[in-house]
Amino acid sequence: MGLAVASAMAIGGFRKNQPTQDKSQEPRTYKPEHVTIPPYVQSKIKNLEIVKVILINQGSTAAGLAIDVMNNRDQAVVALDFVSGDATFTGLRIDGLLQEGKQLVVIPPHSSKTFKWGLGEVIENETVFLAAAVFADGAEEGDKRSLDGIKIYRQKFQEKERERKAKKGVQQ
Repeated sequence: MGLAVASAMAIGGFRKNQPTQDKSQEPRTYKPEHVTIPPYVQSKIKNLEIVKVILINQGSTAAGLAIDVMNNRDQAVVALDFVSGDATFTGLRIDGLLQEGKQLVVIPPHSSKTFKWGLGEVIENETVFLAAAVFADGAEEGDKRSLDGIKIYRQKFQEKERERKAKKGVQQ
């Protein structure tokens, strides 16, 4: 992926905490250096298949997952969201629609791509789900919470970009 494409596509983790009564029961993330078997990863999106999951940098604090996703659709994927956990959850969001007027492809039709996610950001003992996807034709599929999260983050990012450009235009 070219530098310009990579800089325009947001790849980021997030953590959302919901209020809980008992802090001792609150889910926690993995200690990456201690993980020897990757967590189970499952797709909730029709025709987006989890092909392979491997541990990378095993035994180190930088240990993570490499998740191969096959797009068996005729449409390109332009945004997707991986999540782990439920009430308290973490995620890895990749959005090729962040820049207004530019659509960057995350996974082309009938091809695969590998996504990397640090284990220190994954909820321990939880299944990781490919929870939502947005396609080049505008179709969306998956978990409403994930789809809403993609849209909200994108909207905030675009608003900040418009403000930044407006300030830059005034200063010139």
